[in-house]
Amino acid sequence: MSSIRDPDVAPNGLFITLYDKETLQLYLARRIYGTHLKPETSDIPTSRNHYRTLGDFACARKGTHVFFFLEREIIYGGKITGSSEIGAFYLNGPFSPMGLKANAPMVWDESKRSRYRHTTTPGQFIRPGLGRNIPISVVCQPYLIQFEDKQDLAGRAIRSDDLYNKVGEYSYPLPSISIANMSFCTITPGETQIALELFGNCNNRKYSCQTDEEIHLTGDPIPFDTTLDIQHASQAVDEAHLEAISLANPGILPVEIRPKSDEALCRQVPISPFKPYQMDRADICYYGEPQIMKGTIPNRIIELKKKKAGKNEIEQVQRYLQWLDKRLGNDAQAIKAYLFCPDYNLKINIHPNCQNRISIIKYGSPTKSE
Repeated sequence: MSSIRDPDVAPNGLFITLYDKETLQLYLARRIYGTHLKPETSDIPTSRNHYRTLGDFACARKGTHVFFFLEREIIYGGKITGSSEIGAFYLNGPFSPMGLKANAPMVWDESKRSRYRHTTTPGQFIRPGLGRNIPISVVCQPYLIQFEDKQDLAGRAIRSDDLYNKVGEYSYPLPSISIANMSFCTITPGETQIALELFGNCNNRKYSCQTDEEIHLTGDPIPFDTTLDIQHASQAVDEAHLEAISLANPGILPVEIRPKSDEALCRQVPISPFKPYQMDRADICYYGEPQIMKGTIPNRIIELKKKKAGKNEIEQVQRYLQWLDKRLGNDAQAIKAYLFCPDYNLKINIHPNCQNRISIIKYGSPTKSE
């Protein structure tokens, strides 16, 4: 087995669950992916999952690796193309708040596929139920990512057990392990590099990157633009919205908590003991140099709040650091945590062991220029 070392600094990955081989081959052939979401026809989504899903797209940057998870295999897709500074995703049709504002054209339409029932609205289709947690529904694909493969790895597959045997050696949960009931998640640079090393086996099984389906991009999709959403943290409709836009447009964050050029982004990262449910997850994590535990532990943690922070909010951040202290010992002292909130109780007490590692940053209200 040869190791594939990625030239990008601290590359992260997107881990995407699919349900059938034909869909996998379509995405591999066209080098594109768009998750299914409920169409939104107003500037505030009614679906609770809308901004959560957007948060995963928002972590994509040029060079981010795409992995598809189908049944018991993980298949390599390629590397994200687009921006290296803001969210490298595209708008597909007017079925999202940003798509509405941009009057985005529909350039990718899966309603023509035989497995779906089309509707009278282009780009919207009726998807059959895919299991107990995914019922029959009308869906669309308002966000897209595009990727390329310059290493002839696209379609190459590994057994999921091979990856889990490797990441299972760590004494703490990682995003790839906690993907249950999720269709899409970010994975850390450490998990990404482990997967790439496994793909270096010349005996890997390989899926075809060809398809008989006549579905293509019909034009250039509109890339994410920072002017299409909020310009100040206080304007977010909820914490999921604040998280997604902070990842897509780090310019709305204060300089001290923006990602550096050598840092990879992940969201909803478990920082907790293994638990059957309600695992503690940090909103935003940055991974850079020096790598901690081979890139499986973040260098910086950002917790976001839409309300005034008090005792419960600071204890949540302290739990992250205290758990990392137990797992890493003195190595955890280099990890910094930030609580980003509109205001906070001045009487908040930070534990002495965490005082130099937690910063509370207020975003308040926008100025007239914002």
